[in-house]
Amino acid sequence: MGLFNFKKKPTEKGTDRSVTTAKEGYYGDLEKTAVLATLFEVDRAARDEAWNNEFSTNVSDASFACGEPQIIQGPDGFPYFQLQIPTPNKPFQCYVVRHIVSDFILNRGIGIVINAQKAQPDWVFTYGDLVNFAVRGEFYTTSSPVQLPKEEVIQRQEKVLMGQPSEAFLPGPARLIIRQFLEKQGIRDTKIALMTRQYGDDVLQELVTNLTPKKVGQERFEALQSHLKWFLPRHYAMVATDEDGSLKNNFNPL
Repeated sequence: MGLFNFKKKPTEKGTDRSVTTAKEGYYGDLEKTAVLATLFEVDRAARDEAWNNEFSTNVSDASFACGEPQIIQGPDGFPYFQLQIPTPNKPFQCYVVRHIVSDFILNRGIGIVINAQKAQPDWVFTYGDLVNFAVRGEFYTTSSPVQLPKEEVIQRQEKVLMGQPSEAFLPGPARLIIRQFLEKQGIRDTKIALMTRQYGDDVLQELVTNLTPKKVGQERFEALQSHLKWFLPRHYAMVATDEDGSLKNNFNPL
C-alpha cells in the first residue's frame, strides 16, 4: 500500500456523516485481535505473503475499537470508517468487520482503514474490497484476471453472452452507491450490462457501461475509469461502449 495521509472528512451540509446505525452488542474474537496486534508490530518491509495470509484469516472476525472521528477522508477523496486495535485493559465498544459490512458499510459506500492514527495505516480496504467480501466471503479474489489490452476490440465473429449483473455480481446497495456517486459528477443516465465472452482459454465477465469518452469527454472518462475501480472488486473487468451501438438492446439503467 502507498502512504495514506488521512484526515477528517468534512461534514456535508445538513448531513451527519457519523455512523449512528451501528448495532450495539457486537461480539468479536479477542484472540484474533491479539494475532493482528502482533502482526502489526512486524516491520512493513517484512510483511510478506505469509503475513498477508495471516492478516486475511483473522481480520474479519477480530474485535476492533472505533477511531474518532468515525469517518475520515483518504487522500483519494473517498470516505473510510476508522478501526483500531483496542487499548489493553480499557473498555471499548466492539466493532467486527464481518458484521459492520452488512450492517452499514455497504449502504453507506465507505471503505475501512485500520490504525489510521499511525504515520501509515496498517491496512486499507476500498469499498470494492468490502463488496467482494459481502458477495464472496473474501476481500480479494486471487484468481488472476485476464490481462486485457489497453484498447480492446471485439471481433465481428466473436460470440458474446449479454445480460444484466446479478445481485451476486453487483449487489443492489453497491449499484445505488455507484449511481449516487455518478450523479454527483453530473451524470444521470448511466446504463450498464454484463458481457460474458471467451478470451483465449478463459471465460471473462466484463461490466459494460455507456460512459465512453464520446459521452463524458476524454479527461472525465479517464478519471471515471480510475474512480469506479474503488467501488468494484479488484478482479472485475470494465469496458465502455456506445449505448447506441450493437449492444444497445442489452443496456439497462444503473
